[in-house]
Amino acid sequence: MKILYTKDMWNLEDKFKLSLVFLALCFTCSAQFRPQYSQYMFNGLAINPAYAGSKEALNVAALYRSSQWGKGISGAPVTQTVAGDFPLPKQQIAVGVLIFNDQIHNVRNTGAYFAYAYRIKTDYGKLAFGMQAGIDLQHEDQSDFYLIHPDDPKFHMDVNNILMPNFGVGTYFQRSNVFGGISLPQLFKYTTDVAKAYNASLTLNSLKLYGGTIIPAGKDFKLKPTTLIQFTGNGMLLDVNCNFILMQERLELGLSLRTSGVLVALAQFRVNQLRIGYSHDYGIGKPSAINTTHEIMLRYDLNFRVNAVSPLHF
Repeated sequence: MKILYTKDMWNLEDKFKLSLVFLALCFTCSAQFRPQYSQYMFNGLAINPAYAGSKEALNVAALYRSSQWGKGISGAPVTQTVAGDFPLPKQQIAVGVLIFNDQIHNVRNTGAYFAYAYRIKTDYGKLAFGMQAGIDLQHEDQSDFYLIHPDDPKFHMDVNNILMPNFGVGTYFQRSNVFGGISLPQLFKYTTDVAKAYNASLTLNSLKLYGGTIIPAGKDFKLKPTTLIQFTGNGMLLDVNCNFILMQERLELGLSLRTSGVLVALAQFRVNQLRIGYSHDYGIGKPSAINTTHEIMLRYDLNFRVNAVSPLHF
């Protein structure tokens, strides 16, 4: 087991938080991990390859997410993500690229994925089928561990790098006031043994179901409820969100609640083709190793067209 400590960590509360950190580290060493997003409804390519081309324009998004653990505990998760997608001219095909870097203490996971979507117009809206292929590089620096057993063979290397190819599939439906999707961003999971060999196996642990709608509630006021259901190796995670659309659709304010005991406040401001978003996660209810998380997003739609399906909200 990895032992990391500082002199000021040893009150009862911090011991509990530190144990949660150890569990998180042990989990990330057994398989690659993917970042959690609070603004998933505006960062669709990160959770579903079929989202590519849904804006009917070249869409580029950048996101930065940073968490803070308890006092005296370093190494909280930090995520950077860049995504871009666009439809091919006069075709039913769209493509996209997703690049991310996610780090928790000494373990860093970097991935690059290419997405392909085939889109069909129906009487009810647009239906897309997508797939993605790419690779994750997991980098683990073990040089600063204090071990109870120094000869533990699982930690005999200062640096450990693992390449993990993966694939994903998904479907996405969209019309002017409704969107929804089902996706499996990771078809394979990887586990390592004592000899540092790794094995791939099919998994449903990344399954995601999500959707949302727009409800007019006044002359210059709309509601946008959304829901995300994620299935992980530890069970089901539910995220329920409601945004309020104001100022002639330039401003969105919202709240989300996760069954993991996290409350999220969101704000989005749109200036022409540019959208600026911020979210703040805060742990409530049960004790958590993570106290707070900040997420900043910038998204730009090049060659924005007003006749795009749901151009402003999804």
